[in-house]
Order: sequence, then C-alpha cells, then structure tokens
Amino acid sequence: MGEKTVLVTGGGRRLGAATVAALVDAGWFALVHVRTSRADAEALLADLSTVHKREVGRVFSADLGTSEGVRSLADAVLADPTVVEHGLGGLVHNASVFFPSEGEGAPADMPRARHDLWMLHVEAPVQLTGALQEALERGEGSIVSMVDTSWGKAWPHLGDYSASKAALRQRTLGWALDLAPHVRANAVAPGAILAADWEQDAFADTVARLPLQRSGQPEDVAAAVRYFLEAPYVTGQVLAIDGGWGLI
Repeated sequence: MGEKTVLVTGGGRRLGAATVAALVDAGWFALVHVRTSRADAEALLADLSTVHKREVGRVFSADLGTSEGVRSLADAVLADPTVVEHGLGGLVHNASVFFPSEGEGAPADMPRARHDLWMLHVEAPVQLTGALQEALERGEGSIVSMVDTSWGKAWPHLGDYSASKAALRQRTLGWALDLAPHVRANAVAPGAILAADWEQDAFADTVARLPLQRSGQPEDVAAAVRYFLEAPYVTGQVLAIDGGWGLI
C-alpha cells in the first residue's frame, strides 16, 4: 500500500476497468466501486496483484442510483485503512449509463430511466464528493469526472444523456474553484470509444469521418485520467479524447 489511493466508480468493466489497471500499474492503490460487476473487478485486481506482487486494491459494491447507496460507499471508503492513514488522493467519477430517449436501445420506462440517469451522472458525484471532501483535502487529492464530447452539440435522441454530462462538466469546473487550493478537479471527455450495441452503424460512420480515422481505446482514456491525477498544477480543465472529432 502506498500514499496514493484512488476511488474509481464503475470500475469493474470497460473504461473503468482500464482506468483501474493503468493507475495500479502507475503505483496507485485502487478502491474499485461496482454495482453488479463485482466478480469482474475482483478478477481484475487478482490479476494485477499477481503481476505486481502486492495488494493493489479492494472492491466496494453500492448502488449509486440512490442516496443511500452513495452514503454506504462513502462510509466504506472513509473507513478504509489507506484513507484513514493518508486521505484520498484521487476520486474518479466514472459510473455511467448511456441510452437514447427513443428508438433502438431506449428504456421501456423512460421517466424512470431519466431519473436514474441524472442521479448517477449528477447527484451521485455531487453527494459523493461532498462526503469525501475532507479525505480529499487531507490527501491533497484530485477529482476526475468522465464527461462527454457532446458539449455544445445536439445529437438525435441523446438530449437527456448529453444534458446530464454537461451538468457534471460544469459541476467539475465549480469544484476546481470551490475546493482549491487543496483539491484539484478536471474532466475527461471520451469520444468514439467502445460503441454500445444499439449505435454500431452510427459509430462506424462517425469513426470514418474522424481526422485520425480510427476509434479510440479504453487505454487512451485511462492515460488522460492518470495525467490529471498526477499533474499538480492543472485544475479546471476538460480534455477531449476524441480523435479530432471536435474539428469536424
């Protein structure tokens, strides 16, 4: 265990798992939050522990779709021995859902899904940051929020998703000001990386138009998260990992 302890929400799969792996490789001790992918997260940490020949992290299960779930996660993190001793060095708001408001992939109960989306993308990060603020201050910590390249754009049937990510983006900039000088806050905005099943055709069309003409990899996003966590004079920034999507 070291002094660099990071909490990654939604860390069992996809971008979250890649982020956990990259941070452990860089020497961080990972507190991995999951909702349903505990087995995946435990397998990931076991593999990383074998590679690094040390304990590399722990897994916490919680439903961030409820305030009670957020509180239970915060309590568990605050009781963790690494956080008790050193404070919290990093908080990565990665847990997310992605769906259109109609058509293929749309939830059957859209009002409920919309409520859950805003809870997970906005309320949960706000509540979790507040609950962990003192630990972040003790650890001279850094917040990294996973937002989106949809800022300033309108995409068909993705208004709810885009609006929630825009709210998280703005709240992250607010943290950068409000929590300074002891806590930094930045955001990473992934582009065409890991398409959902329902968007395969549109995803392929987008990738074909990108200046770099290829999709990104989860490791590209993980590298950006690590940069923000370890860049002591950078705060209040949003970094697009989008292959030049913002240029077209």
